[in-house]
Amino acid sequence: MNAAATNPQQEPGTGSSGTRVLMSLMAAVVVLIGISRISSIVGPVFLALVLTICVHPVKQRLMARGVPSVLAGLATILSVYAMVAALVAALWVSAVQLTRLLPQYTPQIAVLRSDLRVFLHDTLGIGDDQVRAIVDSIDLQFLFDTVFNLLGSAMNIGSGVIFLLLLVMFMGIDATYYPTIMAVVKEKRAPVVDALANFAKLSRSFMVMTTVFGAIVATLNLILLVVLDVPGAGLWALLSFVCGFIPFIGFWISLVPAAIMALLAGGLPTFIGVVAFYGVINSLIQSVIQPKFVSGTVNLNMTLTFLSVIFWSALLGPLGALMAVPLSLFARAILVDSHPQSAWLKPFIGDIGESKAMLADQRAKAKAAKPARAAKD
Repeated sequence: MNAAATNPQQEPGTGSSGTRVLMSLMAAVVVLIGISRISSIVGPVFLALVLTICVHPVKQRLMARGVPSVLAGLATILSVYAMVAALVAALWVSAVQLTRLLPQYTPQIAVLRSDLRVFLHDTLGIGDDQVRAIVDSIDLQFLFDTVFNLLGSAMNIGSGVIFLLLLVMFMGIDATYYPTIMAVVKEKRAPVVDALANFAKLSRSFMVMTTVFGAIVATLNLILLVVLDVPGAGLWALLSFVCGFIPFIGFWISLVPAAIMALLAGGLPTFIGVVAFYGVINSLIQSVIQPKFVSGTVNLNMTLTFLSVIFWSALLGPLGALMAVPLSLFARAILVDSHPQSAWLKPFIGDIGESKAMLADQRAKAKAAKPARAAKD
């Protein structure tokens, strides 16, 4: 007697459906493990793709004005090269500055550790062993090295830059044929093409807006740090610009080293000034103004955005944290947007346009019903 006969309440195909789900999950785990093993390749490839997407409208505008396709493509490739060269040069100068800066503040770091030991033991009454363990665990040199590693990982200085530049060149050349290829594919797989086109549009919007607001924040931070005479002002401003691409967490990464350097160089008043100014600027621009321009078009809710930073950084390292939002948009395009039967998932991941419209309609009905209810009472 088969399983269907012994369990008549089991719906046909239930077992096979569960097996397919389990095998899909297992396949996803295997794919993610494989991606993590080749993260040094996947990260630069995706970064090159996003950069190519961002500059593609420039090529289209040049061609619309009569510029030959070859020259237009060369102009977009050179524009990306200029951006990469400027960032690499800034990273190099910052690295030299940091290596010269840290040894000068070794005595201040020792005094800071001593003051912390006194505060923990005499003020808070913590035991000697615990105080020694806490103080010994604080390694400011390690902190600054971590900051520099984050900056360096943003572009993978060295052979990674060459790999990135070659990818941008090849993708820029091949981009000439993308519209034709997409038109051919759309005849058979229209949802997939529409999802990829939407991914390109949203990624371009996110990168452009984040770059603009990040530059504004970095400029304001640079002015503050120069006025307060905080050493390494250019480095900390550059760090705030790079970390602007990391939602929620990036602000704290850029604040901590700048605040510590302000404490070492200028004492408590300078430290408070840096923390207060960073907090106001971050709250006003990156937490209030910027989301109004970005989140409405990207359609990723705050929970998913935060988790995406954690997930992609664990999978691809610092470059995954910087590209977390575009990576999540790409995953959504492939797994959800390209499958019409998965449209019901969109409200759970941030596309709440229909939910907002329904809520507005309910509020309008409730408001209209108030006079009638008051008259009845």
